[in-house]
Formats: sequence, structure tokens, C-alpha cells
Amino acid sequence: MFARPAVAARSAVFVQSRNMATLKEIQVRLKSVTNISKITASMKMIASTKTTRAQRAMNVARLYGKVSNDFVKQAEVEKAADAKELLVTVSSDKGLCGGIHSSLSRQSRKYLAENPEAPLVVLGDKAKVQLQRAYPNNIRYSFSQLGS
Repeated sequence: MFARPAVAARSAVFVQSRNMATLKEIQVRLKSVTNISKITASMKMIASTKTTRAQRAMNVARLYGKVSNDFVKQAEVEKAADAKELLVTVSSDKGLCGGIHSSLSRQSRKYLAENPEAPLVVLGDKAKVQLQRAYPNNIRYSFSQLGS
């Protein structure tokens, strides 16, 4: 007669109350939060390294572009009377920068609307896919996977 209430009282201590986490569950959650924070910290460090590398490359390219622009200005090259025009659109093959690809394609379509006979060379798959819909006959060459 006394054995049953003692068993019931003992099991009630370990039974989880409604919507309350047990100590074990809280420890597991805390451990996962600390692991996630460690992963986030390492991702930040990697992103910082990649950003620094990209900025260094951008500064070198900026110098090259400045020298190239100065050369073109000093060369005083004029467009020939019977010169042909070629539109070159440069984008990437993959990635999550859809706004850039859309802007490139929009400007290319605007140019091709004004010059419907202009040949088109596309570098990168993203712009190629977008421009093929509107101007498939203008695309003369297409290149992809140049940077890999």
C-alpha cells in the first residue's frame, strides 16, 4: 500500500512539466548555440580574408584601368567612318548577384534595341541565358568558365 505512492512520487520528479525544458535539453541547446557561434566566427574570419584579397586585386585593377584610360585619351583615336560595332557583355557563370546580371542584360538589350544588327559576344552564363531569349541571332560568341 505504501509502495505505490512512493513510486509515483519518484517518477513525478523526473517527469517534464508542460512546455518546460529539462536540464539535459537546456544543456544540449546551449552547446549547439556555442557551436553555432564558433562556426559564425570562423565564417566571419574567412569572409574578412576574402574581402581583403578582393580589395587588393581591385586596387591593382584600378591602376591598370587608369593607365589604360590615360593611354586611350592620349592616343586620340577616332572612330572610322565604316567601323563596325561589337557589343561585349561580361557577367559571371554562377552566383547570387542577380541584380548585377539583370542590369547588364537590361543595358545590353537597350543597346541592341537601338542597334538591332550589332553582333554580341557574351562572357558568362548568367547574361547569356537572359540575352538568348530576346536576341538569339545577335550572339556571335559565348564564353563560360573563364575564371575557374
